[in-house]
Amino acid sequence: MAQGFKLKSNNKNPKRSKPTHQKKQVSKGRKSFAAKGKKAIAAREETQMTKDINRKNEAAVAARAVGAGNTFYLKDIKEAGKKEIGKKKENLRKKECKSVKMSERLKEQLNKLK
Repeated sequence: MAQGFKLKSNNKNPKRSKPTHQKKQVSKGRKSFAAKGKKAIAAREETQMTKDINRKNEAAVAARAVGAGNTFYLKDIKEAGKKEIGKKKENLRKKECKSVKMSERLKEQLNKLK
């Protein structure tokens, strides 16, 4: 065999071709502008309401987690959960007390009618 002589193969890889450079197409959607006037006030109120709802939901979830007896390491959420449990117990006591008072009142009225 002679030196420097190589056989050329006819099977070139068709998958491997030169990379083509493609430009990224910028999506031209709606352009947003900062709200002014009534819309800005409404947007602020909406975000505030959303934050309040999220705080309330977080407290309810924390109360469930603390009440389930799980170990909880986040102190602020743990305290919020304990406060929420206390509020729920207080409301339950008030409802029970009201129902007892109402039943007693109704019994007295029935006794007066007899």
